[in-house]
Amino acid sequence: MATPSKPSAEDTTGERLRTTYALYPVTSDEATTCKAILEQDTRATLLIMPTHHISIQGDMMGFKYECPAHSTGDVLPIVRTMFFGHTAVECLDEDACIMRLMSDPEGNRAKMKAFMQRVGGVGPPADLECIPDNATSLTSNGVLQTTDLRSVDCKPWHPEPPETIGFYHAYIRGYNRDVRTHKLFIVCSGGCSKAADQFCNLMIDVGGRWTAGEIADSEEVWWLRKACQRARNRLIKMLADEFRVRVPCVEDVLAHPMAGPRAQAEEGGGTPGRSEHCPVLMSVPTIDTVEHDIARNGARHVMVLNSAIDTTRVTNGILCRMHPSEGYWLFRGAPRGTGVHGAMFGNHGTCGAFPARSPAVSVRHPNAIPVRDRDYIVRTERAGGAADAAFMCFDETFFKNLELMQWNRDNGHVELIPIVVGVS
Repeated sequence: MATPSKPSAEDTTGERLRTTYALYPVTSDEATTCKAILEQDTRATLLIMPTHHISIQGDMMGFKYECPAHSTGDVLPIVRTMFFGHTAVECLDEDACIMRLMSDPEGNRAKMKAFMQRVGGVGPPADLECIPDNATSLTSNGVLQTTDLRSVDCKPWHPEPPETIGFYHAYIRGYNRDVRTHKLFIVCSGGCSKAADQFCNLMIDVGGRWTAGEIADSEEVWWLRKACQRARNRLIKMLADEFRVRVPCVEDVLAHPMAGPRAQAEEGGGTPGRSEHCPVLMSVPTIDTVEHDIARNGARHVMVLNSAIDTTRVTNGILCRMHPSEGYWLFRGAPRGTGVHGAMFGNHGTCGAFPARSPAVSVRHPNAIPVRDRDYIVRTERAGGAADAAFMCFDETFFKNLELMQWNRDNGHVELIPIVVGVS
């Protein structure tokens, strides 16, 4: 009797491609890309988000990839915007500040234009050479590990221009009180472009020398994820100072010590009483959503989230980026924990992922809606087709699909309405 042959990778690709929540048909280009991704590892799975699309760079976007932790790292489908995300900070000012901003649109545009131009030339951007040095050394007495600057950047760096940043107004209602209050937010989307590009090149060149689990636990991943969040919070603090708006802020304790003032003090050339340390300030995030991430799913699996977020790790709602003229939609999680906007929900057995943006799509997409720039949008580079584009519409069918993805519609969502937005 002939023994049955083992199914090939091509035979099982269709079984490992989960399109339960895709909502819209997968195009031929998307299907080809998904097949190529899954053929790299016969044990990997791919869950397609309802926001799936091919970007203008030709990359497949909108999915959750999962593979065994012992797989080689070169199978991970990473992009050149790894760890980019959205950060929102609730301002401390009252209604008078909101009215001041809304009553001066021309002044807002002028300030935002000057801010975006200044951010682009402040200083050197973050790169992988800024990662803290390994402070562990082997001596005759064993391993010696210093803790002074183990987590501090090796070099100073400055945030790069964000994808979008601006002021947003919202009516917020709590879970326990049927009262709506005015809130002012500063929201920033983006990350560290140069460092993320270097990380992508690193994975292409030598990713196969490590396992997916080692990459997920690596210092490069930890530092880059943290640096992108720090960059967004630094930009939010800078914008708040530009517009004379108060936000909660702290010192960036991981920033490189500023050598200038310290050197002056040591040489005796500084002014009496001058501090030897020049702190770098950043805002305290209210909501932080990482759009492109690498993380472990338990001890045995690694996930790559592309334009999606892990719902089992939500701490205070999910920011979903729309067209700049439409602002952001804040999807609230389960009413648990200390987060005002809800916490974790769902599980990876069913879904465990949630879309993080409404993407720009072709006008031939079954749910495309044309959107134009409004007067409060300030673009630094007005590229062709950037101001007028088609975006995916989150309609009733889309919301019902989100319910199938384990989001409780009763938790609600909040629309953050733009006041002034800078786009780079």
